[in-house]
This record gives sequence, structure tokens and C-alpha cells, in this order.
Amino acid sequence: MKQTQKYRQLSLFDNLAGGGKSLEPFETPEEEQTSKRLKGGSQNPIVFHDYESYVAKFKDGPKTTDDTYTPKDVYEAVLQYVGEVYDMTGKQVLRPFYPGGDYENAEYPENGVVIDNPPFSIFTKICKFYSERGIPFFLFGPGMTIMSVCGYCTAVVIGTSITFANGAAINCSFATNLLDGIAATTAVRLTKLIKACPSQNRTVSLPVRTYPPELVSVSDLQTIARGDDDFAVPLDSCRIVKKVGGVDLFGNHLLTSTPLGEAKEQAAERAKEQAKRAIPISLRTAERMLVQRM
Repeated sequence: MKQTQKYRQLSLFDNLAGGGKSLEPFETPEEEQTSKRLKGGSQNPIVFHDYESYVAKFKDGPKTTDDTYTPKDVYEAVLQYVGEVYDMTGKQVLRPFYPGGDYENAEYPENGVVIDNPPFSIFTKICKFYSERGIPFFLFGPGMTIMSVCGYCTAVVIGTSITFANGAAINCSFATNLLDGIAATTAVRLTKLIKACPSQNRTVSLPVRTYPPELVSVSDLQTIARGDDDFAVPLDSCRIVKKVGGVDLFGNHLLTSTPLGEAKEQAAERAKEQAKRAIPISLRTAERMLVQRM
């Protein structure tokens, strides 16, 4: 049985502060020497053949809060991109993340590459699991916290959200160990491939409306709350309305006096201007020294 070489991955800080140390092999636990990653072909449930067969595996199975149902065309766009940046010749695409699947105890073929949309709730744990075992992967991940993986693999950032089959538009990025020596990178090509997918071009034609200043919405108050000054509508100076100008509104709104309406507009404008102010952040001495070592 062919033994897979494992490595102890240094953190990104160790690599920078230590002048670019190389990865060091670590001992393979005896119980793990009976490798579970050799079984390939159609007998292995994680080997991906086509989208329909993948979906069929959990069509009637249990659902979890992490289920997202990646659109077929988006997944194919990701496959195309991976093939452009990594030689997939002779490789098997693996998808271990389906309801009821067990990625930690799955059998990973030596020529397999995991390309899947895992549960974001344990995303960092999953990336570390694959990185430590030398299992190639390219995974969908959470957009805003993707840099959490930079210590042991690459954060791949795209410039678009992804609309999933359930209609949710999610800010996603990716993580991979296929790009050696890179902590984080943008993926302009992948962004364009995803944007070109028919599933990502659902246009809904909604009428554009402007409302009178005297109408106060939750959105108005949220805008003002991002500024520095509070704004309040006295109970005796408003009426609760669900319709204005013959148009139905979503939820309760407040109809107030013209002076209060004008004050609301001014408060919202001030908040928008205040939000544009930049707060400069400088590097501290220790951080400056770290930069100088790079």
C-alpha cells in the first residue's frame, strides 16, 4: 500500500518571521498507516461522476442547516477554473460533502482532488484536515472570513456573490492547497466564469420608487444609526401606516410631520457623509519590523 507523505504545515507568521522556512515531514501515526485513501472508481461514494448522480445520493436523505445545493453551472465553472490552474490529467474529482457523508473517514484515492462545497460551520477544520494529510482540495468557503485558512493553504477571493439553488445570495470565496507558496490571491478568471453562469443572472424587474420625506421606514433609521447622531420620532407626531399614495408597503412605516420628515432626510445625509470618513491605521513597531523581514 502506497504511503502518503504528510507534512507539518508552519503558520503564515512562522514563514514570514522565520525567513521562509520549508515544510517539515512529521511522523505518521501507526493507526493511520492503514490508509483509507486508496479506493477509487464507481465503488467509492465520494468519487464525482456527474451532477445528477451526486444530487441523487441525498435526494431523500436527511437535511442539515449547512445544505446549500450548489448550482450545476457554478460547480462546472469551478471545475473549469481548477483545470486551468492545476493539471487534472488522470485525476478523480471527489465530493465527500453530502448529507450523511463522513469526510474524515472517507476513502481518498491517491489521484483524487476534493472539489466541493463543505459546511461553512466547520470550514477551517476541514481545510486543516486536508492540508495536514496532503489531500489536494479546492473548496467553496465563507467570503468574509476566508483568510482564516492562510496559515496552511491559499485563500482564493472572487469578486461576486453566488446565488445558490435555494435562492440565497452568499458572499463566497475559496480555499485550496493546489497553489504552492501563495497565502491569498484574487481569481479574476473564476469571477468571470461564475458571473457568466445562467443561474447567476436572474434579473427581477422591480419598479423604482421614491417616497415622501414624511414617511419613515426601518431602512431610513438604519441609515441614520450608522452615523453619529440619533434621530427619534415622538409618538404624538406620527401615525403607523402600511400604505402610502395608494401603494402597499412592506411592514409598518411611520407617517410624520413635514418638519420631522425634513429632519430625518438631513440626518440620513449626515450619516452617509460620516460613513465616508476614513480612519487611518498605522503599523506598530513590531508589525513594521515584520514587514521589513519580508
